[in-house]
Amino acid sequence: MTFKGTAIAVMLTIMGIAEVYATGTVVDAVSAFEKGQYELAKNHFQELHEANPNDPQLVFYLARSLYRHQELETAETILLKSLERFPDHVESQYLLGSVHLSRVADVNIFRKAGMASSAVTAWEHAVTLDPTHAEALYGVASFYLTAPGIAGGDRDLGMQRLTELEALSPPWALLTQASLAVRDEQYEEAEALFKKAIKGIPGRAFPTLMLANLYLKQEKFELALVQLEAYKSRAKTWNDPGIAQTELMAGKIYEGMDQTHAAIKSYEIVVSEVAHRQIKKQAKDALNNLYSR
Repeated sequence: MTFKGTAIAVMLTIMGIAEVYATGTVVDAVSAFEKGQYELAKNHFQELHEANPNDPQLVFYLARSLYRHQELETAETILLKSLERFPDHVESQYLLGSVHLSRVADVNIFRKAGMASSAVTAWEHAVTLDPTHAEALYGVASFYLTAPGIAGGDRDLGMQRLTELEALSPPWALLTQASLAVRDEQYEEAEALFKKAIKGIPGRAFPTLMLANLYLKQEKFELALVQLEAYKSRAKTWNDPGIAQTELMAGKIYEGMDQTHAAIKSYEIVVSEVAHRQIKKQAKDALNNLYSR
């Protein structure tokens, strides 16, 4: 067994999953997930969950794999069921919020506001359980400050949460402030804030992608490409955007640079990946436009 495998075994023993670790399947599943082999990870965790249905950590692992594999409804179902019995599982609450938010695009217009509200509620629960959970608090503050009122946005409550976030983690607060600056078209301010946030949150890659998107929005394509490549080279966590999202952005950048062949290649990668249907639709529409030239 490798050092990494030994470390995982120790972690699982601490979490009380030593019994199922004996099969070696948990190590295989975690390894597959870390390599981006989400379908394989999902299959492994499904087997483990069926053998140990009352283990909330295995539910979290399985739901996380389903989330990355775009099986959002199934992830939502098993998380809700698990959280009925284990409401104090912080990371499941946080993941549930992410699943709910991803589902907003899928539900009909009458359910969108409710689904978004459910996402914030789950993140609020995560913060209540773990007041040091900066990422969950970031999600709460960002939602209240950027969502329209009809969808649950609340500037006063958002500013309150932002103040709490500034006290807990200034770099995460900077990220929220940068998004507000983008919304208000204060692009120079947003750029400076993103750069500070990137330095202050070295363990997360997605702020770099947010900066790339800012440059793309301003049609600063060369700068956008530099930041996109920087994002691709960084270590990722389970909730950092994957290949489909990055190649969709790459396609848009290459189109802006009049590099049609590179743009087509990126969009074709998006279509071949497991991705949200709206992301695939954007890529297919772009390809149809490029093919017709």
